[in-house]
Amino acid sequence: MIELRRPLTRRALLTSAVVVLSASDETVAAARKPKTRSTAPAEPIFPGTPLPIPRLVDLVDGATFDLVAETTRHAFVAGKPVDTLGYGGTHLGPTLRVTRGTRPKVRLINRLARPTNVHWHGLLVPSSQDAATHPGLRTGESWETRLDVDQPAATLWYHAHIHGRTARDVHDGLAGMMIVEDAESAGLGLPSTWGVDDIPLVLQDRVFDEAGRPVFEMTPARVEHGFRGPDMIVNGVTEAVAKVPARLVRLRLLNAANARNFRLFFEDNRNFRLIATDGGFLREPAELSLLVLTPGERAEILVDFAEGHGVLLTGPDGHEHRSGAHGAILPDVIDRPARLVAFEAARDELPTAKVPARLAGSTALDRPPAGVRRRRFELRVLPNPAASGGGLDPHAMHRSMTRGSVDRATETDSAPPLLLTINGRSFAMERIDEKVDLGASEIWEIVSPDMAHPFHVHGVHFAVLSEDGGTPKAWNRGPKDTVLVENGAELLVTFAHPADAARPFLYHCHLLEHEDGGMMGTFTVG
Repeated sequence: MIELRRPLTRRALLTSAVVVLSASDETVAAARKPKTRSTAPAEPIFPGTPLPIPRLVDLVDGATFDLVAETTRHAFVAGKPVDTLGYGGTHLGPTLRVTRGTRPKVRLINRLARPTNVHWHGLLVPSSQDAATHPGLRTGESWETRLDVDQPAATLWYHAHIHGRTARDVHDGLAGMMIVEDAESAGLGLPSTWGVDDIPLVLQDRVFDEAGRPVFEMTPARVEHGFRGPDMIVNGVTEAVAKVPARLVRLRLLNAANARNFRLFFEDNRNFRLIATDGGFLREPAELSLLVLTPGERAEILVDFAEGHGVLLTGPDGHEHRSGAHGAILPDVIDRPARLVAFEAARDELPTAKVPARLAGSTALDRPPAGVRRRRFELRVLPNPAASGGGLDPHAMHRSMTRGSVDRATETDSAPPLLLTINGRSFAMERIDEKVDLGASEIWEIVSPDMAHPFHVHGVHFAVLSEDGGTPKAWNRGPKDTVLVENGAELLVTFAHPADAARPFLYHCHLLEHEDGGMMGTFTVG
């Protein structure tokens, strides 16, 4: 563990994420070698498992689609099928595609042995059409809703959102991708053949036992810092290998991990173009070689595989614990870049798409109106005075986290050792924390004094006006619904959809163990 005499900003940590892993590590040096151009191999060169492509389901205007939550069998590790959860008989769920201007219906059916619901993460609909605050369907029950789709093209997702169980449910497989299409996106000429040059990548991490079962154990360390596993999975498998055409390919990236920030780059350090974030397209593509995605975030990138095969890696996710003027970096459970997906490129007869110079028209989203109202939200992880010992030592937390066992000093406490709070309060469903006017725009200032938190707001898009008082990072300059707040961020939020006290919208930390522990609030719009 690295001890610091002053607070270390995660802004500096993120921008140098790959370099600081280990300056002397030959593996890291190789991962960041200069760009090279190679020809596509005639034979497979990467060992691993073929990348599964989720089934694409078009939701039809006025028709009803049954989304069935149920148990299934799945092999995360090749040759080792185990029991798991998902939607429609698969681990995870199908990709649901909707079109702007339509009103499809979805019926959630619960065939699990525990309650469930569903949150349309990033879909801009009234709160009554989202089951995130629904207490949960019992086994055998169903819930039907209409989705009034009226927003720009974007890559979204859906997942179970039972308070106190979201971390385990998403870990177990109750999540899937969702896509909004519109006329403008269809006219951009982007790669669009599903599973060929338009590829979904659901990024997660796990701990597997010898039988190939994912192990999820809630320890005090994981309550404070979230679950991070050493084994990377993409679309539900380890060591994924995707076959792609040797031309421009669109990758839809979703961070569906509980807590891990994915620090994404290619092994040969090739550049790629970022074209979209959570809420849709950027105004124009941004050329990058590193992209950081926090839990809940999505991004779309264009990668030119005419450069040859490639390997998408993630760097270690060292995370920070601050206490007053002192701080400590808690190392990740991985100590070097880890493979996510290997891409084998092969030439085909189709012409390559071109990178559009412009993607979306100008928007007033990032221009605050005069006299705009401001609200402040402080996210804190606090020692619980009701628990014995009055708090947890971050050194002990790290030891517990890395060995995956419960700290015996806190195992028998009747009260939780930590309080997970926003503005000093933990979540209460019966309490309305904020009331917002329908149609209003507001500046929400999010502050994270102790550690970085991914902050998510239901039912809205926002623009990141500033991060730590400076310009937002390249991947935070588009329309957003989730953002990693390292120290402080200003968000311009627009409230265009209603929510009443019976079904309020939620705002929360999207580090799922924090959300489950109470770092969440409610708000109405009307």
